[in-house]
Amino acid sequence: MLVAVSGGLDSIVLLDVLAHLRQELSFEIVVGHIDHGLRGTTSAHDAAFIQSVASAYGIEAAIYCLTSSDLKGGHDEGQEGAAREARLEALQRLADETGAARIALGHTLDDQAETILHHLARGTGPTGLRGMRPVRFPFIRPLLDVSRSDLHAYAAQHGLTWREDASNSDLAYTRNRIRHRLLPELRAINPRINEALGRMADLAAELDEATTFLVGEKLSQLLVAPNDSGTSMDRRALAALPDSLSRLILREAIRRARGSLEGIEFAHIDAICALVMGTRSHGQLSLPGLHIQMQQDELAFLPTPPEQSPHWSIDVDLGVTELPGGPVSLELEVVDMSEGDLASTGNDPWIEYADADRIHFPLRLRTRVPGDRFSPLGLGHEMKLKDFLINERTPPFDRAAIPLLCDSQAIIWVVGMRLSDTVKLSKGTQRVLMMRLKGVQ
Repeated sequence: MLVAVSGGLDSIVLLDVLAHLRQELSFEIVVGHIDHGLRGTTSAHDAAFIQSVASAYGIEAAIYCLTSSDLKGGHDEGQEGAAREARLEALQRLADETGAARIALGHTLDDQAETILHHLARGTGPTGLRGMRPVRFPFIRPLLDVSRSDLHAYAAQHGLTWREDASNSDLAYTRNRIRHRLLPELRAINPRINEALGRMADLAAELDEATTFLVGEKLSQLLVAPNDSGTSMDRRALAALPDSLSRLILREAIRRARGSLEGIEFAHIDAICALVMGTRSHGQLSLPGLHIQMQQDELAFLPTPPEQSPHWSIDVDLGVTELPGGPVSLELEVVDMSEGDLASTGNDPWIEYADADRIHFPLRLRTRVPGDRFSPLGLGHEMKLKDFLINERTPPFDRAAIPLLCDSQAIIWVVGMRLSDTVKLSKGTQRVLMMRLKGVQ
C-alpha cells in the first residue's frame, strides 16, 4: 500500500495507524510524497521531514517532484486545483513504480464536510452531494469517518509530530474560506454539522447508486442497434418520458459514452433536451469530450468529437468546396429563377436559396469572430450575431463551430439556421444562388 504523506496531521496519523496494522493485516507499506513546488524552500523541508519519518518506521519513501509540465493543464479551481489533480496522477505513477495495489489518502470527516459544501457552492446534483468516496480504486480513505479533533487527540496520545501548512489559513482559497468562515457559522447552528453532512453523503451515495441502477435498466430499453463507438438511443421513446427521468437517462448515456460526467453542466443537458424535443429531424451538438448527433429517430453519443480548429476561414466559389476538419462540403450553384426547384427541400436546414443579384461576390465561409453582425430573415434589421444565437437558444459551447457564409460585405447565411434578410428571394428575383451543405450526419 502506498500511503500518501504530505507531512500534515491527517497523513501522519494515517501513516502511524497503518504502520501499526501492517503486521496484523499482512500488508506492506511504502510512503509516497508529492512535492508540489508551490511553497518555495518549505517544500524541500517537507520532503526531508517525510524521509526522516519514513526511516523511523523502517519504511521506504518514494518522492515525486511536480514540474511545470505536470501543472500545465487548466483547472476550474486554479493553481491549487491543478496541483491536486497532478498530485493524484503522480501518486498513481509512484504506486505503479513501487508495485502498490492501493493508495491510502488521509482525508477526514472534516474534509468530507468541506468538499460537500464546496460542491454546493459551485452548484451540484445528487452525485456531488455524496462527496468523496471511501473506496474508489486504487484510492482508499480509511479516515473518512474520523473527525480532525479525534486525529489531534490520537496524535497527542502517541506523541506524533507533524508540519503545519501555512497555506491552509490563506483565505484566498475557497476551501479555506469554507473551513474558517462558513463551517464555524454552521457549527453554531448544529455543533455536529460535520457528522450531519457525513450522514447526508452516505444517504446521497445510496440514492445515487440506486438511481444509477434503475436508470441504467431504463436506458438499456431505449438503446438501438449496438454502436461500438458510442451509445445510440430511440429519440421518440426518450421524448415520451417525464422530463426528470429523461434528464437522468441523458446523464447516464453521457457517462457511458465519455467515461465520466466531469465538465458536464445543466446547460449541456438542457441543450440535448431542446434538440430531442425540437421540430428538426437532424441536428448535432458538441459537448466537452463528446459529440451528439441526431438523425430522425436516433440520438447518438459519440466519445470523440470531430476535430476542428477554433477558427477557420476559406474562400468558396461555385461548385463544391470541402470544409476543414471533416467530410463535409458546401455546394453552390447559380440558376435562373425559372429553373430552380425551390419546393423540393422540405424542412432540410442544410439547403437554402438566395437572390444571387443581391449578393456581393466573392464568397467566404468561416466561423464567427467578435463583433459579427447579422440581418436574420424576417426581422428586418441588423443585430449582433451573438444575440441572434442566444435568441435561437444555441448552446454557448456550440456557437463557435457554426459555419457562416459571407459575401464581401456581410453574413448571408448562418448555415443550418437562417438566411440573411438582405439576400432573400422576392418577386423581382431573376437568378438564384442554391446553397447546400453536404455530408452532415
